Amino acid sequence: MRICFSMNPREGIPAGGGMKFAIGLKKFLNERGHQVEFESDINNPPDLYFIFDPRFLNYSRNWLTIDHVRYLQDVLKIKTPIVHRLNDIGAPKERPANYVVQMKELANRATAAVHVSEFVKEYYGEEIETPSYVIHNGVDRELFTIRDYEFDKIKLVTHHWSNNHLKGWDIYQQIDEWLGDRDDIELNFIGNVAKNIPLKNIKVHSPTHGTDMVNLLKQSNIYLTASRYEPCGNHYIEGVACGLPLLYHTDGGGVLSMKDFGLGYKDFDDFKNKLSEMCERHMEFYDKIVSDFNFYHDVIFEQYYDVIKAAADKTK
Repeated sequence: MRICFSMNPREGIPAGGGMKFAIGLKKFLNERGHQVEFESDINNPPDLYFIFDPRFLNYSRNWLTIDHVRYLQDVLKIKTPIVHRLNDIGAPKERPANYVVQMKELANRATAAVHVSEFVKEYYGEEIETPSYVIHNGVDRELFTIRDYEFDKIKLVTHHWSNNHLKGWDIYQQIDEWLGDRDDIELNFIGNVAKNIPLKNIKVHSPTHGTDMVNLLKQSNIYLTASRYEPCGNHYIEGVACGLPLLYHTDGGGVLSMKDFGLGYKDFDDFKNKLSEMCERHMEFYDKIVSDFNFYHDVIFEQYYDVIKAAADKTK
């Protein structure tokens, strides 16, 4: 098949979860003999459109918006099947007022809709009538391998590509102040720091990717995320995939799919309590990761492949 992505996968640079997913899915489809392209000729439409949540209209992100789909379907009468991956929500993520309305219309115009977590599916509710699936994000199992067990000093780590305030900067700032009085705990931050957020005690590492990032993650022994309302973040999946038990915010959204691998906290004070509990149960959660973690690309891409083939078959 010729499959047209709405996002242009760009390899070899540090990137967020959406770009990593696009790169991985493209590779998976190419290995199975399918051609993946970015943009297409309306006089020679592809066999299937794959739409990533269209938040932006620029060359590197998503060009196939609701306006394009309306034009293709209503004006040109093109009946090419569409798989729409919903990886974003509206409020409280400061999207435009009509964002959710357009996302729902786009999903209902698609042949199939894929939600990246139960949290996202519940957010959009029953107004999406298109056949819908839940497929979580995942990681490359050859790159993200589980570290050997070690737990002497508390070594927390987190990493974010985006510096949006919903990544949890209020919590990170409180932890940063608290660490000034603690020499038995360290927190490493990998990625882009939010503007006007001075960090005195958290060790900051520049954005990186691939083996370098994995090696940095494995130098710690607990993964921390303070993100709120995250549809299905890659960062905590990557951390757990390295064998790091998880501390997550209970308003984290899609992170609840990973709750078996760690503990949730509701605020900074609760974080300190859960960190103490984590120290007591650390090996328990590590063993749970070793036995049950299965958020891998080869697993989730097979699920996407089934959805893509079923959508393509519907128009034959």
